[in-house]
Amino acid sequence: MSVQYRVKRKRNGINDKESYYAVPVGRGLIGTRDIARQLAERSSLTPADIRATLVGLAEMVETYLHNGFSVKLDDLGVFSLSATSEGYTSPEECTPHRVRAVKLCFRADPQLKKNLKHVKFERDKNG
Repeated sequence: MSVQYRVKRKRNGINDKESYYAVPVGRGLIGTRDIARQLAERSSLTPADIRATLVGLAEMVETYLHNGFSVKLDDLGVFSLSATSEGYTSPEECTPHRVRAVKLCFRADPQLKKNLKHVKFERDKNG
C-alpha cells in the first residue's frame, strides 16, 4: 500500500518565485464504524464493544483536557490544549473569563513518527 500524491505549483510570497511541491491525495475518511469492524476482525470483541470503547475513550479524553490534563495514548501520542488571551498591561487584568482554548494539539508518539520513514509514495495518475 502507498500514499498517492499530486504535484502542485505554489508561489512563494516573499520573492514571487514558483516552485513545485508534492501534496498527498486523500483516499477518503475512515470512521469509527470502519475501525471498529476491522478491530473486531482482529480480536474476540464485537464491533459494538469496540465502538462503545472508542466513544468512551473520546469522552474521557475530552473530560481530562477540560480539567487541565494532557492525555497520552501509548503508541499513538499526546493530546493537549493550547490557550491564549489578549495582551494586558497588568497581570490582574488577565482574568479567567478572558482566557480561551484555541487549539487541540497532538504530538505523535516518537515510534509512530519514526515509522513515517517507511511510508511509500506513488504519483497520482491525475497529477
